[in-house]
Amino acid sequence: MLSTVEDTAGSSLGPDDSRSPLDVSPVQARSPPGEMPLPLRHSNAEPFSWLRQELSPTTVSPGALGIASDIPLIYTLEDNDNMTSHTMGLFSEQDTDLLASFRSVIMNEQNGVSADMIQVSTGNPDQNIPPIHFNVIHDEFQPADDIAKARASESIEAMVSPHGFTLVRLFFKHVHPVYSVVSKTRFLRAYATDKLQIPASLRGAVYGLGSIFWKHEPAQDGTLQFNLHDLFQEAHSSLQREFHAPNLWKLQACLLLLYERPADNATIETPCTWIFSAHTVACAQMIGLHRDPTSWQIAPWEKKLRRKLWWSTYTADIWSSVCHGNPPLIYQDSFTTTAPGVEDLEFDEDVTEDLQYMVDESSRDVDISTSARFLQMVNLSRILHSLVDSFYTDIGYEKTMSKPLEREQELLKIKKKLEDWASMIPQCVTMQHSQNSPAFRNNAPLHLAFFATQALLYRALMSPAKTAAKSDPNSSLRRYFERAVTEFQVFTHFMNDITLPCLHAFWGGHARSQLTLCGNFLIYLFLLASTPEQVHRAFGLLESFHDSLQRLREWADDDASLALVRPVALRIDSFFIQAARIMRTGMGPRSHVGPL
Repeated sequence: MLSTVEDTAGSSLGPDDSRSPLDVSPVQARSPPGEMPLPLRHSNAEPFSWLRQELSPTTVSPGALGIASDIPLIYTLEDNDNMTSHTMGLFSEQDTDLLASFRSVIMNEQNGVSADMIQVSTGNPDQNIPPIHFNVIHDEFQPADDIAKARASESIEAMVSPHGFTLVRLFFKHVHPVYSVVSKTRFLRAYATDKLQIPASLRGAVYGLGSIFWKHEPAQDGTLQFNLHDLFQEAHSSLQREFHAPNLWKLQACLLLLYERPADNATIETPCTWIFSAHTVACAQMIGLHRDPTSWQIAPWEKKLRRKLWWSTYTADIWSSVCHGNPPLIYQDSFTTTAPGVEDLEFDEDVTEDLQYMVDESSRDVDISTSARFLQMVNLSRILHSLVDSFYTDIGYEKTMSKPLEREQELLKIKKKLEDWASMIPQCVTMQHSQNSPAFRNNAPLHLAFFATQALLYRALMSPAKTAAKSDPNSSLRRYFERAVTEFQVFTHFMNDITLPCLHAFWGGHARSQLTLCGNFLIYLFLLASTPEQVHRAFGLLESFHDSLQRLREWADDDASLALVRPVALRIDSFFIQAARIMRTGMGPRSHVGPL
């Protein structure tokens, strides 16, 4: 069990205290035998001042330092001035078992300390769990990088002035309930104290996503004067330099910038989404989020936030991979971080009274529906991940297609998990939730992700989708066709139930590809129908979906809504234009790729 951490005024922070160093006075951590305390965030802390001792393989006696030897150290890996902490893996530059008994620092040419290696967990040899170490590095960069970051920060603040506070408020009102990756109270406190301590990339991402909802706020008059693309460009420019020193703030920026509004003329998901997700995963791994922090000697609030951000990265990775059909970057053996609990998600969601002026009343307290959406998206993403890993990689496809009976049984197990997910989600995140609730409009993106997963599942069950399978009553295509049509009637009802407030809510960056997957699956069913009755039913689904899209396009009076609907609407419109030729010849025009 972790010991207490005492502040300089003598008040005690218990081991379950979730406050961050930004929420309390500067603190001093007690050290275990052989360890010197790593200072928590302190405005006048000298870099590596805790290392100003004789550097040798022998340890420093805690008694000589006036520190109780029976109380272990609680480190903080975040919020240390001009220092960042990077995980040391099993095959890093030094053996982790050796580091557990040999303390070392890295000296520079001026006989100063450039980096220290700290141990946050001794591991457990009985359970074959290795010790965990971090490199704590003094942030020193090329002057050109510092200048570029400063210029990006100044440019971002100049663009949004004088509306910065308003855009922050809009972000937490509209974006955060659907995509709660920002540590809310920590962000608000840092912003109110000195916003420039927050990386420019994160400030720019919050401003940019908040600005999307400017015109839907009755209290906001006029228009914003900055170009949103220019704002995001500045945020990306700063982030490229910030990658030299990744931390939790910068990972939050990565996760938000994945959802940058696409170009107005985009008809397919840009490869930048997939490429940028690789940056996000790498950033998360660099700061050790893929390693379970439960037993680490770090502050409880850090454990909660690290766990939450890892699973945010996990879901972003799998859905970004789906955008282009690429294998996900994260695989099962690459992480040990346990799934988040409600207590992890509720951390930092209650806004303290002194900061409540910065957010709407609806954003001040923990919202159970926000936590439920996060948990259910994680659960759904894990089901999707198992489907992709098993059946949608080249090797997985080759192995399973050669064993059709085993393949089918495994897919049916995944189908059962998906059905259980749909039947067990909390009432507060269902589409049947009262439309009088402000949270209702935020539930649709979660259900769209479910239908996209369902489409991929049926595509796997009905493979191979070949002409010969249409005439074979025993083919998987024929056997699962009716079930697929029946279940996707629910999807067309879902599309018909989308209201105007629901359309104008935050859908996130992956909703476009999810909607396209579902639309293409309806075309798939129509083209593979083998009887006149099946053709009639499948065409009925397409007509219903087409009607819903036309209604949504008429309602889409902002760029975000148009960006959501346009790609799939173009595909369905193209299909109806080409439908007669497709039914007559079985193929689309030769001059370009058809809707499938």
